[in-house]
Amino acid sequence: MVSNRFCVFCGNPPEKKNREHILPQWLLELTGDPKRVVNFGTNFKDGRTIRFDWLNFCVPACESCNTEYSSLEGRAKSYVLTLLDRGALTSIEYIDFMDWMDKVRIGLWIAYHFIQGNPTNIEPSFHIKTRVSQKDRMIAIYPMAGDGVGLNALGAESLIFHSQPSCMGLRINNILIVNMSSDFLFSSRCGFPFPKSCFTMLDGESPYMMHASDFSITRKIKHPLIRKQIIKPSIHLYQPIMARSEDKRFQSGFVGDYNSFDSYLAKHTLPPYPSGKGILYFQHLDRVEPIYDIKQPIEFENCTGMHSNPMYKLARQVYEFQNLIYKQGNFVAENRELELNHAKRTKLLLKWNNNIIAHYSAMKNV
Repeated sequence: MVSNRFCVFCGNPPEKKNREHILPQWLLELTGDPKRVVNFGTNFKDGRTIRFDWLNFCVPACESCNTEYSSLEGRAKSYVLTLLDRGALTSIEYIDFMDWMDKVRIGLWIAYHFIQGNPTNIEPSFHIKTRVSQKDRMIAIYPMAGDGVGLNALGAESLIFHSQPSCMGLRINNILIVNMSSDFLFSSRCGFPFPKSCFTMLDGESPYMMHASDFSITRKIKHPLIRKQIIKPSIHLYQPIMARSEDKRFQSGFVGDYNSFDSYLAKHTLPPYPSGKGILYFQHLDRVEPIYDIKQPIEFENCTGMHSNPMYKLARQVYEFQNLIYKQGNFVAENRELELNHAKRTKLLLKWNNNIIAHYSAMKNV
C-alpha cells in the first residue's frame, strides 16, 4: 500500500523484497478479524478517506532485515499477552518492549507518510534500524475496563506526527499504551547530560540537522520527569538514552559525557559500562524511583477513583503531548523568509492538533 522505494528497516532499496506488517499479524489476530476494513485517515492530495483492511497495512522490507526483527516480534507478543492479563514484566523486559514500541512508532510514521500523500513533504532521514533505542523514551500503560477487543493507533495520523514521530498511543484490547520518544526529552531530570543550547538549522550545509552544545550534568533526579501533568497510568516508565559520538571531547564515547568514567552514569546505565542506555525510572505520583535491578518485576499500580479516566481523556493527551514536544523544538535559518515560513507551518500543525483536542474535549458532553 506504500512506496516501494526503500526498506522500512534500513532505508536502502529492498533486497529479496518481502512485506513487513507494521502492526504484526499476531496483533491483528489478537484484536479481531485480521481482514477487517479500517479508516487510516485522509489522503491530503485528493481529500478522500483512506480505507482498507489491516492485512494490507504493510511496507516493503529486505528479507534479511525482516528476519532480524522476527525474534523481537516473538518476545513482544509474549509481553503483550502478559500485560493484557495485568501481569508483571521485569525491568529488562520492559526495555525490550520499548524497542518494539520504537519499531512500531517509526514504522507507522513511515507508512502514514505514503498512504496520506506525504502532506508535510518530508523524506524520511532515518528508519527503524537507526531509531530503535536511540533517544529518551517512555511508556505509560492504562488498563481499560471490560473485555473489549480492538486495535487503534492514536496520533499516527496527525500532521505533527508526520513531522516528528514523538508521541503516539496504541490501544490493544483492554489496555492503552502511550509511548513518547525525543532528543533529550527528560535526560536532564534523570541526571544525565543535556545541552544548554539546542536548535535545528533549516538551511545551510546540513539542513534540518540538530545542533546541541554546552552540555551539562546535574547527577540529580528531579520529580516529575516531565513537567506537564500526565494522567496517572498503572505503569509509568522512563529510560534516558545517550547518543554515541566520535567527538574526542566526550571520552566515554557518548554525547555530553566528558569523562572516561562517571560514577553516577555507571550506576544509572545498563551494564556493561559505558552503554549509554539508562536504567528505567518509575514515575510515581509523589516521587521518581530508579530501578537498579534489571530483573525486578514491575507490578501494575491501581488507578481508581480520581485517577480513573475515560478513554476520550486518555486519547486527548496523546495530541497534547505531541504539541508539547513539537513546541520545545527551536528552529533557525539564515534565510529569514524560510524561518518565517516554518513559523507559519508550525502554527498550522498545532492548529490541526488543537482541533482534534477540542473534538475529544467535547466528548465529555456526550
